[in-house]
Amino acid sequence: MTFVYHVETHCNPRQIENLVRTIVRAAPDAVVVVDHDRAFESPDPGLLARLGAELRLSDGGYGDMTHVDRWLSTARWLRSEGIDFSYLTNLSGQDYPIRPVAQIHADVAVSGVDAFIQTFSVLDATETTWGVARGRTRYEFGYQRVGQLKSWQQLAIRPVQVVNTVQPWVRLTTSTGLQLGRRAEAPWGEGLVLRGGSLFCTLSQRAVQAVLQFASERPDVAEFLSSCVSPEEVYLQTALGWAVANDEQSLDLVIENDCRRYFDFSESAFNHPRTFTRTDLPAVFASGADFARKFDEARHPGVLALVDTRLEQPSDAVPIAG
Repeated sequence: MTFVYHVETHCNPRQIENLVRTIVRAAPDAVVVVDHDRAFESPDPGLLARLGAELRLSDGGYGDMTHVDRWLSTARWLRSEGIDFSYLTNLSGQDYPIRPVAQIHADVAVSGVDAFIQTFSVLDATETTWGVARGRTRYEFGYQRVGQLKSWQQLAIRPVQVVNTVQPWVRLTTSTGLQLGRRAEAPWGEGLVLRGGSLFCTLSQRAVQAVLQFASERPDVAEFLSSCVSPEEVYLQTALGWAVANDEQSLDLVIENDCRRYFDFSESAFNHPRTFTRTDLPAVFASGADFARKFDEARHPGVLALVDTRLEQPSDAVPIAG
């Protein structure tokens, strides 16, 4: 079975190279596409080529449709090149496997699951983990981005967001920069359920094709989401939900509400997960997930060497804290 990795990156080029090296050493037949933000220093093209990875330079973004567009670009490239694969996994440059890659592949291959993805109905109070009000603010308004904000500016502006609770016509958000929104006619309804969750997932080739079919048949959704906040956190989930309900080739897709990732938002102030240090590693490994995010070797050098040691010699005797 061939696994494909779509890795969206922008910083720490040496860490990106290490991630690719870790994947291809364990799975030499894996197809790795590194989609790197051209505004930042790139990982070494020669090294990636020697590892068999595809390097693509893109215009990056944050909290917008560029994440979806870059994923779709890889999916369409796989189709146009006629590459037969079993699963497509997407990662960031700050992800890292926390189980042996060969074991991850073996477990996924025999699972019978087409999509390992966090998914819930965003506007259903009995399902959503975000809260319906947050979902409506994000995905029922069209926004204009005014500018980026520093952390202290986000804190300073937060009290002004009370405007969101006292009237239904306009919204102000600061999670991905200062954005002003006006209520818009959203496409969500009985025929199209807005579903959300983490962008990071593992999809079978059939599930990837289902997303591409959705993109072809419902371009209005991408157009609408292009002016919303964090569209990357709903597009794939909504596409798969639509496919299971509407696409004859996808009615029997098996979707498991588990993205097989570990991240810690418990202390997040601005929607960023915790950056792991060596003291976090016991909890990281105890999660049983396949991958964890985020690691930053520039801030915490050596932490990934400890992860590698654990993967090479999985034992409680391996020191991972202290």
